[in-house]
Formats: sequence, structure tokens, C-alpha cells
Amino acid sequence: MSSSPHAAPTQVENGPASLSRSESYRWIVLGVAVAAQTTASVVSQGIYTLVPFWQSAFGLSQASTALAITAMNGGQILSMLLLGWAIDRYGERSVVALTMILMSLVALGAAGLASSYATLLVFLIGLGACYASVQPGGTRAIMRWFPPNLRGMATGIRQAGLPLGTALAAMTLPLLALHFGWRAAVCVQAAVGIVGGLLFGIFHRDDVGQVTSGKSGAVPSIGALLKMLANDAALWPILLAGVAMVTFQYTFATHVLTFLSNDIKISIVTASFIFAVAQGFGIVGRISLAWISDHLWPGKRPRSLGWTMAACALAVGMLTLLPAQTPVWLLLAVFAVVGFLGIGWYPLWLVQVAEMAPKAAMASTVSFAMTLNMIAISVMPPVFGLVVDFWGYASGWLLLATPLVLSAIQLCRIATTTGEERTDAMRTGAR
Repeated sequence: MSSSPHAAPTQVENGPASLSRSESYRWIVLGVAVAAQTTASVVSQGIYTLVPFWQSAFGLSQASTALAITAMNGGQILSMLLLGWAIDRYGERSVVALTMILMSLVALGAAGLASSYATLLVFLIGLGACYASVQPGGTRAIMRWFPPNLRGMATGIRQAGLPLGTALAAMTLPLLALHFGWRAAVCVQAAVGIVGGLLFGIFHRDDVGQVTSGKSGAVPSIGALLKMLANDAALWPILLAGVAMVTFQYTFATHVLTFLSNDIKISIVTASFIFAVAQGFGIVGRISLAWISDHLWPGKRPRSLGWTMAACALAVGMLTLLPAQTPVWLLLAVFAVVGFLGIGWYPLWLVQVAEMAPKAAMASTVSFAMTLNMIAISVMPPVFGLVVDFWGYASGWLLLATPLVLSAIQLCRIATTTGEERTDAMRTGAR
């Protein structure tokens, strides 16, 4: 870490030894970023796999059950922008490590003290507030350590940690909850999160590895940043596409186990396995979709994202056609496609947002984009639950597919606009 928390990250010296050190250590940075994302996902995304157990334990309706996810995402809304600003100012190492450990302690508190559903929701708000640092911190690390031709792949590998952690959670937490209760499962989540925070704090470095050229300048205030982003017309189609996709991804994750168990009539263990398979294909999608876009259509990530969204909408439409007692092999095929597209899209979007951000406010801009996402996915899971309660799952899936189609059409029409020169134009527009 740098000697002063306010110091900007130093650039790699031009000598061969320094360059070699940076090029070799960047893979360690990527490794600990993947570990942090994976372990944090076991804690945060693992909450989705425990939703059916809370529904049973507290006697909840479908809409009430989804409030657990709304609470966790609400916590992220409260802290996301502030933590992004803290990462830009103080570096990702200390902020991410400390908040991951705090997130795990909050989870332990939920396991030991949540005697009612209302109390559990309070703890989930705190858990989400701490988790909010992981994505902007990891994104900033990749952007600083990797050159543009490797960022898509590196971001895809790091982002694969999210579905990997979710898959691990889906394979283990329901079994733990069935045999030992949901509180024991939450304790395991907390232990995993503490390990991830310690690894990131020990091995990540803020003071070397920066590959971008030029000075980043002073970190703008949150108010100034919001004015800059509000006037950036080229960024908003990307932001809205992220809202549409993340709304589907997280609403799907919230309701998929109850959909499979209640509507398709399969056991919760089989449903968890199918969900884990979807996450596994999401891992493949996160790495391969970003790599394909960077190598076959360089500089055209918005268009690549648009076609991914269109294909995902078609896959979601397949969910409306699944009858009760659908053969497991067919479920696996459908959910593999949904996972590949509906989870694999994220690196395409995330790198695009980061590259369009002001260099001095990269984490803050990513945090702003993710705050919009959190607002959407805090609202949609209970809305989806209400639609399902009244009209069934087919109507719910169509509700999620519609914005995917509309955003896909918009992205396929726009030209790609990226580059550091956008920062001055954004500042001019803000004035």
C-alpha cells in the first residue's frame, strides 16, 4: 500500500525489471480478485439459495419472501456510491478487505440474533451495505493492472467468481440448511467471507501496476460526479441496458428455486443442482463472451451486449413453455442457455462502463451504475412475486423479457463511444 492513504497510485517505472514485475504480479492481483469475488458471492448471492428456507421458517408469501433480497440490495443502494468514492480516494485494498470482513460479521450476527423475519431483514441491509465495495473495487483493480487488450478477458475471469461463488453456495448451503438449519449455513457463509477479505488485504497492492497513461487528477466530489454523469448522454444507453439485464439476472436468481419446486414440481435439491448448472454456464459465458467481443469485434462492446440481450430474451421466453414434470435433461439444457447469456453478459457491460468513466472516478462511476442496478433489482423481485401470485410464472417471465428486447434494439443502433478524452467533455457539460 502507498505510504499515504491520500496518495494517487504510482505508475510503473519504464525499466524492464519494473515492467516485468508488474506483468507477473498482475496475475496474482487477478487471482486474489477472483478469490474475493467468489467468497463474497458465497455470502451475498448465497442468500438467494436460502430464500425457500426462510419462506418455510417464517411462513411467508412469495412477495414477502422476495423482501429478503430487496433488503440486501437496499443496503447496497445506501452505501455503493460512498464506498466507490472511498475506493477512488484511498485505494481498493483496505476498503474491500475491511468491508468484506465486516460483511461476514454481520452475517454471523444474523445467524445468532435474527429471531424474526423483520430482524433478519435488518441484518441483510447491513450485509448488502458491506458487500457493495467488492464490484467497484475489483473493477478498478483490473483497469489499473491490465492493458486494454487484456481487460475484457481479465474482467471476465474475475466476474466468473460471482457465478462460481453462487454455484458453490447452491450446491452446499441448501444441504447444510436441510441437515443443520439455515443458521448453520449462514455461519459457513460468514467464515468463507472472512477468508476472502483476509486474502485480498494480504496479497492485493494499490501502489504498483497502473497501466493507464497520464495523470488521473483529483477525485471529484460525489455531487460533481453526479452532474458529470447526468450530462453524459452516450453513457445512459449502457446504464439502462445494465438495469434491464441485472433485473432479470437477480429476479431469476430470487425466484428460480421456488419456480422449479412449485411450478415444475421437482425437489429442492434437484432444483438447486439445476441452478448450480446455470451458474456454471454463467462462468463460461463471463469469460468467453468478453473474450469473443474483444477479439472478433474490438471496440464494439455495446453491439455485442445488445445481441447478447436479444438472445437472452429468447431464452427467457423458453421458460414460459416449460410444463410441470419437465424432464431434468431438458431443464438442464434450457438453464444452461439462460445461465450462459443471463449471467455471462456482465463483463461486457462492466468494462464498457469503466472505460467510459472519468479516470479519477472509475470506482465511483461503476458504483453509480451499480446503484441504478440495485434500485431496479430491489423493486423487481417483489413485483415479479406479485405477478406470479396473481397471473403465474409465464406472465412474470414475459415481464422480465420485455425490457431486454427494448434495450437490445437501442444498443444495436448506437455507435461505440469510449476513451479518456470524454472526461473533459463531461466536465464541460456538468458546468
